Amino acid sequence: MSEQTHTIMIVEDELLVREAISTVLEEESFKILLASNGDEAVEVFIEHYEEIDLVLLDMQMPGKNGDDALEEMQFIDPDIKVIFVTGVLVEWEALGAIGIIQKPFLVKEIVLTVRKALDLPT
Repeated sequence: MSEQTHTIMIVEDELLVREAISTVLEEESFKILLASNGDEAVEVFIEHYEEIDLVLLDMQMPGKNGDDALEEMQFIDPDIKVIFVTGVLVEWEALGAIGIIQKPFLVKEIVLTVRKALDLPT
């Protein structure tokens, strides 16, 4: 296993989905930060924004939803790369995301999308 060189924040309110994404990306040697809702995501982002390379962001969560959390994160770092992971149709480009992964998804889809977003070999 190679050294972890990229940090990915996973924002997902469903525990099993959050753990599944985290596990597969850790196996790919990514460093993972977790948040279970939009409010927590903003808190984690404030603490770690300088090291976060990519955010995988659920859209529908209790409390602060994904697009509100993204707006706050973009205020802190306008260049943050975000991919929505969601079961709803969203205008992801208009919201400033670089991509979308529709739920339900295949695990390999997460890995490929993340690697492409970070300009890593697929």
